[in-house]
Amino acid sequence: MRAGLLLAGVVLAAPGAWAQDDVPTSTRPERLYLNSGVLMGSSREVGLGGAYVGIAEGAVGFASNLAALAHRSPRLDKEWDVGVTLSWMDLPLAEARGKDLDNDGAPDNAPETLQLFGAVMLQYHNVGLGFSLRNYSVGYCNTPACDLGDLIRVSQLHASLAGAVALGRDDFILGFGIYSAQAIFHHKGEGDWFYGNTGVALDLLYRPLGRPYRLGLSIRPELRGPWKPQEGQAPFIAGRQLYSAVVSPSTVSLGVSWRMGEGAELYNRLSPAARQQMLEGDYFAEVPPELDTRAVEGRWLFSVQADLLSPVENAVSVHSFTALTPAERVGGSALIQPRAGVEYEPFLGRLRLRMGTFIEPSPFEGRPARPHLTGGFELFLFRYLDDWAVTASFDFSRRYSDFGISVGFWR
Repeated sequence: MRAGLLLAGVVLAAPGAWAQDDVPTSTRPERLYLNSGVLMGSSREVGLGGAYVGIAEGAVGFASNLAALAHRSPRLDKEWDVGVTLSWMDLPLAEARGKDLDNDGAPDNAPETLQLFGAVMLQYHNVGLGFSLRNYSVGYCNTPACDLGDLIRVSQLHASLAGAVALGRDDFILGFGIYSAQAIFHHKGEGDWFYGNTGVALDLLYRPLGRPYRLGLSIRPELRGPWKPQEGQAPFIAGRQLYSAVVSPSTVSLGVSWRMGEGAELYNRLSPAARQQMLEGDYFAEVPPELDTRAVEGRWLFSVQADLLSPVENAVSVHSFTALTPAERVGGSALIQPRAGVEYEPFLGRLRLRMGTFIEPSPFEGRPARPHLTGGFELFLFRYLDDWAVTASFDFSRRYSDFGISVGFWR
């Protein structure tokens, strides 16, 4: 009798045990693909189609080329300088829900998008230090009804902490530091789930004195950031099983910029501060005296760039986390992303106009690339401690649009 009761208890308890075994206790093996895609930095960079590695000027260029940290303004007349910029992209001027954010050919059902970029830099003599942060946040629908109070929000964070040094007559500028790629998942009432990792970055800018061109190089190794669970945190959010990690492909960017118009040879002229430093270093004679620091450089600026993105293994798009269809592998092959931009200054020291373009390759197998048209302007505002300016930008493409605004210093 006692044996029969024990056997009955085991049989009754077995379905519960089997059901518990069916519930996953770990993450899915795939990685979420953090592709640069349409992500860029400041409004000036967006307006030029992202072709900024070969320009590398000011705090706005920090995210593209770390060498911008030690790239002194041609008007700098003191030993030190400070730069700051703040950009707000994805202004709510267009319907976000119809956007194709991952370039798979279909809307991502994401009614909320936001991009914020900020950077600060400090220069002293030929050395610079700085920090930049870009936050790209997307709110995905959790149910077909798409209740705005029930969105799953994913924030992609890209940060850099770096330094740079200018060598010789500021002909070569080397940038070096650490950068990070992170992702934060959030669902109302459940908390946050964190992914991320850090890597080493090395950038270069060649700006020969007296020449109207520059050459820039930026290298970012691949980053794989595992899920970092908090104490007692399960691998589920809104009932959906998390992925094991995020992955950012390695990127090598090569860019060239050049000036045209009267005074184009002054594109890489030395600032008064650099001239004074060279005078103290007793090699002032090497600086051509005809390069007048007060002269105006060419009004036209052209820039081209190519980004090479490496293939990654076992990756899916971020949107696949909330998609109703099975996850599709992405980033399995190398991608090339060409960029080009032009800038014209019709009113010297007051207004700059920009146009640009880039081809966004799709990380999905068999999907076509899509071209982008970008542009914008920069307007001088006023002088208070420094020259302040406001910059606006736009980015149009198939099933995608973006409007942005930045505040920073006129350089």
